[in-house]
Amino acid sequence: MKGAVRGLYHGAKGVKGHANLVKVDPTKLSKATAVANGVANVMNVGSLVVGQYYMSEINSKLETMNKSIDKISDFQDREFKSRILSLISRVGEISQFSSEIMEQDDQRNIKLAAMENLKGIATELLGQVNLTITDMSQKNPNPNYQEYQKYVDDFHTLVAYQNALITVLEEISKLTYLLGKGGISTDMSYSLFNKYLEQSVQVRTSLEQWHDRQVKSLHIDLDNKRIAKIGIEGFFSAIPGIVDDKWKYKELKNGLEQKINAQTTKNQLMLDEPNDIYEKDVQIVIKDGKYYYLHESDEE
Repeated sequence: MKGAVRGLYHGAKGVKGHANLVKVDPTKLSKATAVANGVANVMNVGSLVVGQYYMSEINSKLETMNKSIDKISDFQDREFKSRILSLISRVGEISQFSSEIMEQDDQRNIKLAAMENLKGIATELLGQVNLTITDMSQKNPNPNYQEYQKYVDDFHTLVAYQNALITVLEEISKLTYLLGKGGISTDMSYSLFNKYLEQSVQVRTSLEQWHDRQVKSLHIDLDNKRIAKIGIEGFFSAIPGIVDDKWKYKELKNGLEQKINAQTTKNQLMLDEPNDIYEKDVQIVIKDGKYYYLHESDEE
């Protein structure tokens, strides 16, 4: 077909069918409602399809996170872990049924209201985690090695929860923006998230400083996964240590070095710039009553 781009799709045994793809200018369509197959207009179709695309991405991300949280060993409060898993599942349910929600304004408005409730739960849980991390580090400024190992394990769980809650709060912000279909700005959608992200970064910075003090005071060598011998043990290893430096140290508990490094890295708390997808031009393929969003990745 002249002026078209040939497209094809595959089945189990190779090429299953062909299509001629032609760009359409919505402003020049005389029967936009007919082309949109009963939807208000082509622009509305664009917002529906784009919104559904990004909501499916959110659902996939939340499913992965739900599995990782479920694997975390028991925390002091099982109810707390249960509330986090429930929060992730409830947010995931909204993104899972994007088609029905985006195409019905009454459902979309109901879910927008639900987002505010879920946002409140997420910030409450995240605030509790941040306070716990801060209190634990401030009340235990100089632990011995045995105590330090226990705190590292406790912080390992808390940091995992912190990362999960920050992620789910960010996804709630994205869903708020997507459900708004362009009527809610990214600034408003991400306002509360940005405040709690900043708070969490400050908490992690303080935790990193706390770890630095312990590593120095306990003479821990993270690069070589070892700790200097002290007391009686250090006294008897002093002489052979003159011949070989390794006698002055003993190996760290298995996995301790990885946990310490994970708790002193703030990269996981970095915010990806909110994507104003409703402000960008999109290409939609309409074929056999179905709509396909031609998504371009950031690398392309």
